[in-house]
Amino acid sequence: MEFGFVARLPIENGYLFVHLPKTAGTSFRDSLADIFADGLYCDYGFEEDTTTPIVKDYIYQRQEFVDFASFLADLNKPICISGHYPIRKYAPFFAIKNVMLFLRNPVQRTISQYEHMRRVDGLQESMESFCSKPMYMNLQTRNIGRAPLNLIGFVGLQEYYSESLQLLAFQNGLQIKESFLNVNEKRSTEKYKLDEETLGLIRRNNDKDLALYKMAKKMFLQRYEFFSAGKTYVHAAVTQQNANKVAGWVLNHNSDLPVKIAIYVDGVERAQLRADAYRHDLREWNVGRQGYVGFEFTFKKPLAEHSHVECVVLETGQQIYNPFAATKS
Repeated sequence: MEFGFVARLPIENGYLFVHLPKTAGTSFRDSLADIFADGLYCDYGFEEDTTTPIVKDYIYQRQEFVDFASFLADLNKPICISGHYPIRKYAPFFAIKNVMLFLRNPVQRTISQYEHMRRVDGLQESMESFCSKPMYMNLQTRNIGRAPLNLIGFVGLQEYYSESLQLLAFQNGLQIKESFLNVNEKRSTEKYKLDEETLGLIRRNNDKDLALYKMAKKMFLQRYEFFSAGKTYVHAAVTQQNANKVAGWVLNHNSDLPVKIAIYVDGVERAQLRADAYRHDLREWNVGRQGYVGFEFTFKKPLAEHSHVECVVLETGQQIYNPFAATKS
């Protein structure tokens, strides 16, 4: 690969929509077509008519990802790829801030996909059999893969579709019209219902998706709260915490300046610092500031076993997601 080509990635004005089945993605894709016109390229598999012919040529027949990326970069206009695939398939093409996806309550998403396949594809098997197949289990988690959920530019929720579109318009200026395609009209106004035994099976088979959705919903509501209050929301996470130190990353996708944070232990401020350390693990996702978005702080004395550590953005008071934090009683 030539260095000149590498310099053109990520693609300027390029967007990636990861269309997870039965998460309002068809409606969203239809609106993307209105915005990007012939700059929208679809990848729903080689056999699907929805897949753009040039995608079939580059990706499925020639299997030339580099040439396809070069082709898109040379267009010098806004483009978007939409389709059913994991983030990692096209992630090298795009800045992570321009990656978009919707999530949905995993139980309702699974039932909706099952009903859709029965109605459209003539699926005959039982729900118990369907939801126990690996290809339908934890589908949302598998498609996100190693990409940090907190880092992805836009994560909408199907259950908050209108609010999601508001956030997207504010963040990227993409004015998506609110429409609902590929919806079962008979079930569009109610949640799918099954007996508790079957629901329990679906939950067990989608345990990772349930944890993912819980985290995503918490993040979404925090982000919408900040949006409604006119505050800047930053993407951030604590990635390491023990008795001796705390570390993580923080970045504002819309600014090149480092974010300043404060670290609290049991409600007492211990430090203020800038998130400007290099994080090599984030560079593969084409983050801003060339990956200089990390922070690390070493405590003067080891913390007590149940100490509560909080990392907070100084400017707004936003609490940084911390999976290691002890729960306050």
